[in-house]
Amino acid sequence: MRVSKPVPEGWRKIPNDWEVKRLGDIALLEYGISLKNSDRSGGVYPVYGSNGIVGFHNEPFVAGPGIVIGRKGSVGKVQFVKDSSCPIDTTY
Repeated sequence: MRVSKPVPEGWRKIPNDWEVKRLGDIALLEYGISLKNSDRSGGVYPVYGSNGIVGFHNEPFVAGPGIVIGRKGSVGKVQFVKDSSCPIDTTY
């Protein structure tokens, strides 16, 4: 078990009753799935890349809600996804 480090001086104030943890300690981060543009069926499920929706497919890879984080291109861009979707391999 990791011990949380104190918040460095100058960072935003965090309420005293909150615990500071590393993201990887509280959330599972997984690569998106490879889905070439030519393999996307144009269905109702959005296909998410690092910059947002890049197409649509007929079946989801993950059930929503969730968070998609860019890992290539727009590294670190965070998107909240309300419904089931298809995050591709440029995302976590």
